[in-house]
Amino acid sequence: MVLAASIFAGFGVAHLIDDFLFGVPAEFNLSNEAAQVLGLAFFAALTGLAALAGRGSRQSYVGFMVIGTLLAVADVLKHLPEILRSGSWRSGLASETFSIGLIVSGLTVALVSYLAWREGRQG
Repeated sequence: MVLAASIFAGFGVAHLIDDFLFGVPAEFNLSNEAAQVLGLAFFAALTGLAALAGRGSRQSYVGFMVIGTLLAVADVLKHLPEILRSGSWRSGLASETFSIGLIVSGLTVALVSYLAWREGRQG
């Protein structure tokens, strides 16, 4: 669980930086400062969830199921159509890897969290 969460956080950081470099906060009418506060809140939440998951907290598993699924779906809806268009997207392979990595790691952390939650429910 902690490994899946760490990989998810790593792709989250890389993708967030990539989004900032290409002006995504402005697309949502967010100032850089507001987007930075939201980024900090996201990573504080991930850190808290990871700490709780390390202690076997079932609530943290639910949190990871929600955040992993939501970010994966959001990234699919926002970026996958852009990636699939012909030509290079953003900075090419690096940007694509960060986005696809966030999708895959988000779904993985959601699945691993579900399995851990289910195991805790049965035990």
